[in-house]
Amino acid sequence: MNKSIKIVSLLFVFISFLACDSDDNTIENNKLSAGYTFVREASPGMITFINTSENADSYEWNFGDGTTSMLKNPVKTFTQTGEYTVTLTSENNQTGATDTFSSTVSIFVFQGGLVTNGNFESGTAPWTFGVVNAIAPSLLVTENGNTYFSINVAAAGNPFDVNLSHKGITMTQGKTYRLTFDAWSDVNRTMVVGIGLSNDPWTNQVVTQNLTTAFQNFSIDLVANFTNNNARIIFDMGAAIGRVNIDNVTLNELP
Repeated sequence: MNKSIKIVSLLFVFISFLACDSDDNTIENNKLSAGYTFVREASPGMITFINTSENADSYEWNFGDGTTSMLKNPVKTFTQTGEYTVTLTSENNQTGATDTFSSTVSIFVFQGGLVTNGNFESGTAPWTFGVVNAIAPSLLVTENGNTYFSINVAAAGNPFDVNLSHKGITMTQGKTYRLTFDAWSDVNRTMVVGIGLSNDPWTNQVVTQNLTTAFQNFSIDLVANFTNNNARIIFDMGAAIGRVNIDNVTLNELP
């Protein structure tokens, strides 16, 4: 009789041990964890966040710019260039447990100032070729998700024979305007850059800029010698042969 009791007792202990082990595995397998990845969309500053949290029921996002979201997979549009620490707090509503995950998201939002579509991401308008002609879509090149203007000048002539312009900008005589842009070529050559009128007498303020095969960022301060509400940015490229590439054009009036 005592032997039977011992066997039953041992079985009970063994079964209890298995049950505890099973509970521990369940707890481990259901461990709460917060996490996410993200995808950059075509629209400037737009990020789609993909929630990879496990065993969570509710979520709170802090995007690092003063805004939040309770959505599982939010789409966020940042409006300013910068480094943002994005924090996700995930919660298991049944247990009340929470976990957080943070990472840094780098944002670049192009801002052209007085220029519209200065990064050519929205197509060709309002840029013109030779002041009055719309530029051909073939003059835009897209590489690695970035679009820029590109033209090959096969024969040298007058600088204005090959011209890229952006009209419709209001400028005031005596005001200083800062023109910035990225440019490079397949040869060492020059081009004329500046601001001016879009019609006769073609008054302008321009400089001659040296281009090389290296990607360069240029910043030029120009004082307007005219007042006009249809002034333009000028890129005259006809005086030398070689391919000219232009991107990220901005124009801002300085205080």
